[in-house]
Amino acid sequence: MTTVQSAISSQLSRRAGWFVIVAWLLFLLTILACLTVGVGSAINAFYHPQHEWANYERAVSRLLEVAFGVAVFAALASSIALAVKWRTAASSVVALCWIGLVTGGAVYLGSIDKGPQYFDRYAGQQHFRIPWQYGPSGSDKPTPNGITLFLCLDLLLGRYETACTHGEQHQASIYPPKLDFMGGVQESSWQRHRDQWKPAGIQNGHQAYIHSIPAEGGRSGLTIYYFRLTNSEGKLLRAVECFERGNCEHYAMVGRYLLFYTAPRSAFPEWDAMDRKLTALADTWAVPEPAGSQTPNER
Repeated sequence: MTTVQSAISSQLSRRAGWFVIVAWLLFLLTILACLTVGVGSAINAFYHPQHEWANYERAVSRLLEVAFGVAVFAALASSIALAVKWRTAASSVVALCWIGLVTGGAVYLGSIDKGPQYFDRYAGQQHFRIPWQYGPSGSDKPTPNGITLFLCLDLLLGRYETACTHGEQHQASIYPPKLDFMGGVQESSWQRHRDQWKPAGIQNGHQAYIHSIPAEGGRSGLTIYYFRLTNSEGKLLRAVECFERGNCEHYAMVGRYLLFYTAPRSAFPEWDAMDRKLTALADTWAVPEPAGSQTPNER
């Protein structure tokens, strides 16, 4: 045993210079990994906190922070040890630091579990359990606010579904059906400056209005379309604002939900169908309410 130890010690002493060089090379590679993989993982975890791999992204970012500290220590300590002729110690520091880091890092990353498959979110008092693929944001307790998520409208799949990742994604929100909220939508630029909006007849059951902003200086002209759908009592059921180019912003009171989503104007004839599809999708996420509770029906 003593012979083996002596042989190992001799090899470590003879190759101390190479160990120190490797330590500094690994230090440089660690900096590169922190600036690329580490920053990328931190950004992914920050902007996609509901993704099932968000915990892993955060773990990678933390591990690289530790790796940076280990790399600095290994490089500096081995260099000092070599300078004072502790050649075996110089090699040992590098070997032990990096073997410990690689082994411990592998065990640590292997222990990270995937994130939740569903998130509890509230729109008012309405409780939903939404799959992570939709990236739902909002409160996990009753709140006056709503829920925001991202999906492909044509497929009604979440942004992280394979079939949706390369498609056109839209933002959608679910709010509690507050009449004053729709009133706030009605008090838009159309309501504040009605003299600037020209009636454009009835389109698909909606009263249409057009507002043209002339070009000025280096700014090109802009045309805005506004559509209103009311019931027989004059209550606003849908308010849609469309720009000449781009998507339309919808606010629609449907059943027990107030929906907000973006959709192309070319899908105008399908707005009612889209409302029903989004409502049916939200219903699949709704957690049954306690017996005796009542949900307002606004439409």
